[in-house]
Amino acid sequence: MRQVIPRPKQPQSPLEIIRAALRDAALTPTVYDALDLTGDALRQLADLAKAEVVHG
Repeated sequence: MRQVIPRPKQPQSPLEIIRAALRDAALTPTVYDALDLTGDALRQLADLAKAEVVHG
């Protein structure tokens, strides 16, 4: 399985997270890598939602 290099952690908008996940998933060699990337994007979106509730 190819190792996916994580991007540097920086604040991103939900749209940026989604676009990056779709772009990166489309370029992965296997469906499993694509699922890992999209799962990570969903986790990032959930973290953003939680942060907004806490700080909002």
